[in-house]
Amino acid sequence: MRFRFRLDIKRAILVLMTITVLSLIAVKIGEQDQQEELPPETYITIVNKDGENEKIELERFVMGVVAAEMPASFEDEALKAQAIAARTYILSHCEPYGQPRHGEAAVCCDSTHCQAYVDELELRVRWGENYDKYYAKIADAVLATRGEILFWQDTIAETPFCSTCGGRTENAEACWGQALPYLVAVDCDYCGHSPKFSSYQRFTLAEAASLLATDIDKLYSMQVEAYTPGDRINTLSIDGTLYKGTELRTKLSLNSAAFNWLIIGDNIVFTTIGYGHGVGMCQYGADGMAKRGYDYREILQQYYPGTIIHKDET
Repeated sequence: MRFRFRLDIKRAILVLMTITVLSLIAVKIGEQDQQEELPPETYITIVNKDGENEKIELERFVMGVVAAEMPASFEDEALKAQAIAARTYILSHCEPYGQPRHGEAAVCCDSTHCQAYVDELELRVRWGENYDKYYAKIADAVLATRGEILFWQDTIAETPFCSTCGGRTENAEACWGQALPYLVAVDCDYCGHSPKFSSYQRFTLAEAASLLATDIDKLYSMQVEAYTPGDRINTLSIDGTLYKGTELRTKLSLNSAAFNWLIIGDNIVFTTIGYGHGVGMCQYGADGMAKRGYDYREILQQYYPGTIIHKDET
């Protein structure tokens, strides 16, 4: 009986050792399979906020761009659409798709020139107690669309976006002089919840005349000469002198080129619809579409009609 008991113990130990070894082998094989399935990291060179070239992992940079360019409170499908628009813009300035905008660096972190970007440290300050929730939300949107970019036929697309189109987007040539078949004015019934859907700015006549480098009495002759396909002011005249609507927008710091005005006493009040240039994706429109159940593919088709989502394999 004692011999059999010892034998049973030895057999049990051998069985446990065999199970342990097999488990370790299975884990190891699983880890290898997982590593083989994960795509290689893509790194890009950017100009950081200190003006220095910095190498950064693409998807991490996309996360920082999405966090900077779109409110984290927006719907998930809107954030996914933003991630693809941001990634497409970045890669359009990387080989093999295009040329860098800053020497060896693809893009910079200046929103007026390329795209805004915030790092994790800034986000902790900005989001405070919501940091974990918002970071996870944006990370999910970026990872869910990892590698996805927009193409027009066999060429990577241009993917500008604006905050609020005000009901209709704009043709690319109306802003930048170059027409693109997928950057055309489309109706947008989704951005009415934007806090910048409409705005008012008041100037004294003296202030407006000074900003426009004209005389006060000539402001009474100001009239619209032509509208853009996106219902923004293309040209207007002041005492016979023609101005671009975008020029007045810049001089007066208006929210968009979709504006009208009214002279009341010694003041002139401008009513502006929308916020931004209006070309491409309307960000509040994307959020509004997502709220109504549209997914990110449908959102991108709304604002970049005719484009196709490709998976980047570089």
